[in-house]
Amino acid sequence: MRKDVQVSVLGILDAGGGPEAVLTRTTGICSPQGGGYQVSYQEVDEHGNATDNLLFLSQTEIRIDRSGSISGSFRFIPGERTEALYRTPFGDIGFLAETESCTVEADGSGLEARLEYRLYEGGRLFSQNTLSVHIREDGGDGPAPDHTTRRNHI
Repeated sequence: MRKDVQVSVLGILDAGGGPEAVLTRTTGICSPQGGGYQVSYQEVDEHGNATDNLLFLSQTEIRIDRSGSISGSFRFIPGERTEALYRTPFGDIGFLAETESCTVEADGSGLEARLEYRLYEGGRLFSQNTLSVHIREDGGDGPAPDHTTRRNHI
């Protein structure tokens, strides 16, 4: 059954210049799929550029498909390296994603997922990353998400 949800995604990445946090708070749609959950939502950056996101969250893997101003597909499987292509307005970047851990927990109030991984580009470490996803049913009784993505150096 598809549900309207509130989506909060916090990405912390360190590409060598110190950690940077990227927080997205918005609404989306969540539905069960293939032993896991599919979550779709749209994020808008500080310049008004929109990116559509589709997450697949399960106990064995996490997949992220993005399309719009930035696009790409990532597949994260604990203990494995997977290939990923990231398309930006400045050109395509090929990565290897090495997944350290991924966890997904569901309860009556929503979903929690956490992913720790490293990206390699051209055989070199590009960044170390943590992704935390919080999904809650949109009951309309809490503060409304602001539908934006914010970047902050930590």
